[in-house]
Amino acid sequence: MNCELCGKEISQGTTVSIENSEITVCEECKSYGKEVFSSDTEDVSDNEILQRIKNKKRSSSSSDIYRGDQKELALDYSERIEEARMKKDLTQEELAKKISEKKSVIAKLEREEMRPSDDLRDKLENSLDIELMEKIEKTSTKKSEESEGLTIGDLIEEES
Repeated sequence: MNCELCGKEISQGTTVSIENSEITVCEECKSYGKEVFSSDTEDVSDNEILQRIKNKKRSSSSSDIYRGDQKELALDYSERIEEARMKKDLTQEELAKKISEKKSVIAKLEREEMRPSDDLRDKLENSLDIELMEKIEKTSTKKSEESEGLTIGDLIEEES
């Protein structure tokens, strides 16, 4: 066993609390924290942890950016821009002038050397009649059968 603070090899460590984190340390490092005795620590089951997290999520008012109604820039945005521009029979320079941008900006977008800002994306979508945003696809995860105890993946709430 090693001291979690200095890394020194120890036979038996002391559990201390440092900034609300409990770690096992050597005798020299225990002065950096407050010693925690077994009666101070709360033995909580995985189910209790999951229940607390669910309750906290219910009370939380922040929105989840990965909800199904959210959109992100399409991976093939550069191809969509170039194809739409060519379909409208516009040169890069003509398109740039039409949306009040430089030709180099259009060229960089088509080569994927830059991603469009929200304003630029709106101008491109309106002038080329295209959609550069697409819905975020949900991915599902399966709990590993080999895992012992609670993992971070277990804490992620899947939407059905």
